[in-house]
Amino acid sequence: MQEYRISDAVIRRLPKYYRYLTELEANGAERISSSRMSKDMNLNASQIRRDLNCFGGFGQQGYGYQVSRLRQEIMRILGIGTPYSAVILGAGNIGQALLNTGILPTRDTG
Repeated sequence: MQEYRISDAVIRRLPKYYRYLTELEANGAERISSSRMSKDMNLNASQIRRDLNCFGGFGQQGYGYQVSRLRQEIMRILGIGTPYSAVILGAGNIGQALLNTGILPTRDTG
């Protein structure tokens, strides 16, 4: 299997795509074109297509992207929803803030 490096710029844009697609999905959108995405996100349509093609073919020429599928794929790529184990030692201000978000499940080992 050939490995290649994904540019930092592409990685930085993925969360933006994810947030945008989440909003679209919440508003009931089923399909989106790269040209519509480019207008809404102030990006170049060909840049969006190149970014997404780094991870596989998610769209169809002339048909666009299925919003829910593309959002799920980006979610998978970013590792969102994948449980990770974490230990917080000496929970100072940052540790307390993380615990107070409710994102991290707690288990007191006393």
